[in-house]
Amino acid sequence: ETPDASAEEKMEQALEEALPLFLQTAWAAVVTDIDSTMKEVGRKLLKDKSVPWQIRVRRSQALQRLGEIFLEEGTKALASGESAKTMTSEVAKAVLQEALMASVKGK
Repeated sequence: ETPDASAEEKMEQALEEALPLFLQTAWAAVVTDIDSTMKEVGRKLLKDKSVPWQIRVRRSQALQRLGEIFLEEGTKALASGESAKTMTSEVAKAVLQEALMASVKGK
């Protein structure tokens, strides 16, 4: 085995070990972006003076229900063990490959 092959193998192993952490970090960035976007959307929906207050009340009720649905689904995911924190390298690769294939199909 040549020194280049050994170094390449070590780099590949390091990348494979880092993949779950990379995906967790990317997910955290996505969550932060969604959170700030939803706050801004909520602010605009609920403070829209161009519609009657009754519409704003209905919008607030709909947003509350949407939040409840997200909370329910998140609780189900945690209960079933679908946590990114327990993601193995193999699972991370499969998730990444599935996402890439789905993005290619969409084009």
